Amino acid sequence: MNQQARQKENEILLQRQQYDRVKFIGVAVVAGLLLVLVGVLISNVKRKAKTNIQLTNLNAEVSRQKDNLDRINHHLEEIIDERTQDLQVKNKKLSEYSSYLSHQIRGPIATLKGLMNLEKEGLVDQPECIKMMNKCVGDIDDKIIEMRRHAP
Repeated sequence: MNQQARQKENEILLQRQQYDRVKFIGVAVVAGLLLVLVGVLISNVKRKAKTNIQLTNLNAEVSRQKDNLDRINHHLEEIIDERTQDLQVKNKKLSEYSSYLSHQIRGPIATLKGLMNLEKEGLVDQPECIKMMNKCVGDIDDKIIEMRRHAP
C-alpha cells in the first residue's frame, strides 16, 4: 500500500501543479490585461491633456479676436456718432438755407401775384403792369442764379 499511497500523492501533487499552472496563467493573463488597460488609460489621459491644451489655446485666440472685435465696434460707433453729428449740422444748415431760399423767391412771387390782381381789377395800366412783372421775373431769375453760386 505504500506504493499506492505514493502514487496517489503523486497524482494529487500533479493535480496541484496543474492547478497552480492554470492559476498562474490566469493571473498572468489578468495582469497582462491590467497592464493593457493601464496603458490605454494613460494614453487617454495624455490625449485629453493635449486636447485641453489645444482648447485652452483656441479659447485664448477666441478671446483675442473678441477683444479685437470689441475695439473695432467701439471705433465704428465713434465714427457713426461723428457722422451723425455732422449730418445733423448739415441738415440744420440745409434747412436754414431752404428757408432762406424760400424767403428770397416768395417776395418777388408775392409782388407778381399782387400785380396780377391789380391788373385784373383794372387798378394799374397794362403796359406799366407788364413792365413791373418783367422786373419781378428778372429779380426771381437773378435770385436763382445767385442761389446756385452760393449753394452749400
